Amino acid sequence: MAIDADAQEFAQAIGVGVLEAGRMQRSARAQDLTDELRVMSALGVRAVLEGDADFPELLLASHDPPLLLLVRGALESTPEAAVAIVGARRATPYGRVQAGRLAAELASRGITVVSGGARGIDAEAHRGALRAGGRTIAVLATGFSHPYPSDHAPLFDAIVEAGGCTMTEQPAGISVRPDLFPRRNRVIAALSLVTIVVEAANRSGALLTARIAVDDLSREAGCVPGSIESPMSEGCHRAIREGWAQLVTSADDVCELMEQARTVAHGAREIARTRGPVQRPRAHGKAVAEGAAKAAELAQRNPPSVDAGEVLATIRRERRAGLDELEDVLGWTVPRIACATLELEVGRWIVRDVEGGFRELSGA
Repeated sequence: MAIDADAQEFAQAIGVGVLEAGRMQRSARAQDLTDELRVMSALGVRAVLEGDADFPELLLASHDPPLLLLVRGALESTPEAAVAIVGARRATPYGRVQAGRLAAELASRGITVVSGGARGIDAEAHRGALRAGGRTIAVLATGFSHPYPSDHAPLFDAIVEAGGCTMTEQPAGISVRPDLFPRRNRVIAALSLVTIVVEAANRSGALLTARIAVDDLSREAGCVPGSIESPMSEGCHRAIREGWAQLVTSADDVCELMEQARTVAHGAREIARTRGPVQRPRAHGKAVAEGAAKAAELAQRNPPSVDAGEVLATIRRERRAGLDELEDVLGWTVPRIACATLELEVGRWIVRDVEGGFRELSGA
């Protein structure tokens, strides 16, 4: 077991120092597993292990996925059309408004909003998604017995009740510590196809999350600009100036970045199929088993959002449609259409052919 392993090997496996690894092992040995299970049951928390059917493929495809997730609410294994919105805890009124507006616009287009549940920008992102009737995921740095911040417990409940989820990789009894937030940030970035920063000073954990997305995961990042006189926007402006983050002012801008994320979602699915303990059908009756598995996967898809539903109806009616045809029929902006088609592709409702047109996935 990990708690009995050599401290140095354990430290290398989980990416912490030897002293920290030893402290974690001692803490784990001192914990009563029975009590941990009792707390999980009381809070409605379940454990999702790497290799389980609902372990997120996007997270599995990252460099340092958690071995275990503790989850309240609905969690999908297949990649979601998800965007992280992160930023300053001491956000200005401007930043709060922009975070809530952007999250609501994205959620209304069927995009899942991911954030860290913290005060300021994170909380406004979650609330914006909820106001739009969308799905949002809160990744916590602490255990479920000590949610941080504690006054956001009603928000976390609302996220779960609305069909989203809260998650952490920390045992229930772990309370807030500075070293937990960088580890939380890597999960936020890995769950998301694009990461957006709304207000960040020059030294900011939110910028770290975006750099993880760009440098470690080869994904896209964007920043919402602010006043040139606001210290809370200095980090965003610097990221845009340096060129590793794109200027973002609307949901259309985010959708343009997500258009480039299609290969990320498809690649994550392929990586997940070749990594970790995966159950595969036996050779006998293999075609039947694979056909049944595909049918079950299609049956369990989430229903498309309003925008995606209109695009899917158009593709069904036309039998095949490219972006130009969809633009002509629907009269929408190309970024809005791109968001909808990405949601449908990731959700396995449609596929794109070699000429760039979309058609309904066989069996849908």
